[in-house]
Amino acid sequence: MEVSFYQISNEHFVQSLVRLLEKIFQTGARCLFYSPSEERIKVLDKTLWTFSTNAFIPHGDASLGFADQQSVYLTNKIENPNKSEILLLADSFEYEQFPFDFKRLVFAFADSEREIQQASALFNHLKNKYECVHYWRQSQKGWEKGIG
Repeated sequence: MEVSFYQISNEHFVQSLVRLLEKIFQTGARCLFYSPSEERIKVLDKTLWTFSTNAFIPHGDASLGFADQQSVYLTNKIENPNKSEILLLADSFEYEQFPFDFKRLVFAFADSEREIQQASALFNHLKNKYECVHYWRQSQKGWEKGIG
């Protein structure tokens, strides 16, 4: 399994989530976006509809139905109704609660001391478990590879 950590500056958090989802969508893989925050999901949903006049990321949630047809599914529940290969978690590091086989885990977290400490501890745990574990920090230049 491939695991990626993305440390995102607070002022660009939702826009960075959109860019991560856009990159995942472009691979053709299905993605499950999870956040325990219903507000985060609502803001992300709205942003995905309006982030660009030239691009679109097909997505849905429980309110729209047709979960099995969604390329990107937004949820705050432990589920995988679109049979995603990739799990993108925001506001949470609790990947083990998902009883599904994902090919890739992506953790997006805010640039706060508490979340950085949680991410670093999980990074160190997972790098001993999986071969392909990456840590990225957002800077003004873009994404820079970090140590974790």
